[in-house]
Amino acid sequence: MNQEFIISAVGKNVSGIVARVSKAIYESGCNFEDSRMTLLGNHFALMILVTAKEERSYQELAAGCKRLGQEPDLNVTLFEVDDSGKTGQLTEANYEIRVKGEDRMGIVYRTSQLLASRNINILELETRLETGKKGQPVFTMRTSVAVPREVDGESLRKDLKFLAEDLPETISLTRI
Repeated sequence: MNQEFIISAVGKNVSGIVARVSKAIYESGCNFEDSRMTLLGNHFALMILVTAKEERSYQELAAGCKRLGQEPDLNVTLFEVDDSGKTGQLTEANYEIRVKGEDRMGIVYRTSQLLASRNINILELETRLETGKKGQPVFTMRTSVAVPREVDGESLRKDLKFLAEDLPETISLTRI
């Protein structure tokens, strides 16, 4: 069979969430592949890519996720990865984009819209809101992207510079 599934879980930050989810994966006979886990405010969020080699493994994983989802303050979703529509996009980051500036609405939207218009795939995106030296909120964003070869780097730098001046923010593009 060798089918991939993604488990997402969000809940209040309490000790043991990772242990409970990884136990369900282990007991089902599935293999733990890629994962991302983080705190968002006072909530824990995780996404895990798992592989089931047998139909029985999937059934047990689904039952384990259903049990976890019945716990108070924990939302668990399991869904099948459909590889039939692979786009052929780059899956390894070759650039990093960093944004830093005054917190304002639209920074993520405008940056991601610019990247999408150039067919640039966002592989990771992390944002953080912190308090600056003068007590004002400072927004930071770090994005790992896969820029196709046909995208002109200088043209992309100019577009990002224009966006930085328009917002106004500090935006940097670094080749990895």
